[in-house]
Amino acid sequence: MAEMAKQRSPNFSMQANSLLSQLMGEEYKDTGLSRHKYNIHRFTSKISRVTKNEMWAEIAEMFSANTTGPHRTADQLEKKWENNVSKHRGIYNDHQRLLSLTGSAPFQSKYDIITESVMAVVGKESAAVQGVAPFTLDRTFIQLTDTSQATTVEPPSPAPPQQCDNRAVKRRLDTNGEHAVSAVKPATTCCSHCSLNELNVLKKRKMELQIRLYKAQLARLGEE
Repeated sequence: MAEMAKQRSPNFSMQANSLLSQLMGEEYKDTGLSRHKYNIHRFTSKISRVTKNEMWAEIAEMFSANTTGPHRTADQLEKKWENNVSKHRGIYNDHQRLLSLTGSAPFQSKYDIITESVMAVVGKESAAVQGVAPFTLDRTFIQLTDTSQATTVEPPSPAPPQQCDNRAVKRRLDTNGEHAVSAVKPATTCCSHCSLNELNVLKKRKMELQIRLYKAQLARLGEE
């Protein structure tokens, strides 16, 4: 039984992965689409499962003609490409998060030449990068600041690394005081510790505004 067990295919080498990315990035016939775009395109009168299978058969032929490694079937190459897109899009997103927190390398990252080749085909703008900014202002916070007659709410934007100034948080608290604020604009931060401080300050401010909102609602109910 062990002899009849299906043997696992050898892993793709870096050269094989790069070759597959190159083939997927090339235009397919005269469609105006790369093979990757053609593969993920919705079915139409000219694009069907049959035409996509024909494309993968062609890819398998070109792949075999340009590599000395193990023979790969069309099905194996299609599955490998799907795995590469999913895996390396995640690696790219993680890399961008770390880059936004530290400002620059070095840091531990799985980003490599294969990630670069895959994302060059898929498109870096298509990656759903989450958590790039130090924090986000949710709808509740904006509504609460509007209730307190705040005039502007500006979301934070990533800034280049600079000398850390923890006093920015204290200065903003002193300026705002305990009454309605005219603006909520986070100070520029340069490290993850500062980002955490900024987040805690906004959370505290949100809770304070929530309490004031509830008190106002209770007062109106009492008048009724």
